[in-house]
Amino acid sequence: MKKNGLITLMALITLSFTVSAQNRGNRGGEFQRNDGKMRWSATERAENMAKQLELTETEKAKVIALFEKQDEERNKKVEEQRSQREALRNDREARRAEMLKLREKAVAENDAELEKIIGKEKLEQWKEYRTELQKKRRDINRQDRRPDRR
Repeated sequence: MKKNGLITLMALITLSFTVSAQNRGNRGGEFQRNDGKMRWSATERAENMAKQLELTETEKAKVIALFEKQDEERNKKVEEQRSQREALRNDREARRAEMLKLREKAVAENDAELEKIIGKEKLEQWKEYRTELQKKRRDINRQDRRPDRR
């Protein structure tokens, strides 16, 4: 009888931890207000800042205007991203090739600047070191991806 009671108690404790872990109100690091909304409005953020920093009414009004402007810009960017989402999925390879070209150009420009500063010989040594380091990182990454062969 005691054994069954102990097992039941352990099961209830385990279940309570599982339920509490599943029932989080705070997602993704966003602050959750008492009314359940995930974000504060510009006015609410400004009022909180005014209370914490003892801002004047003029400062508070300027902060509200700034926060409203930031919110508007953020919302525009979100809408742009949403509208472009499908197009971005379709031309992924084209974007990848473009980004590789941009990266190669940036590396070439950086190497040219470094050559002016440290000279050609030291730049060649640096390139060799950089290549070796990249090779080691790739080897480590490949080893991490291999499944255990036990």
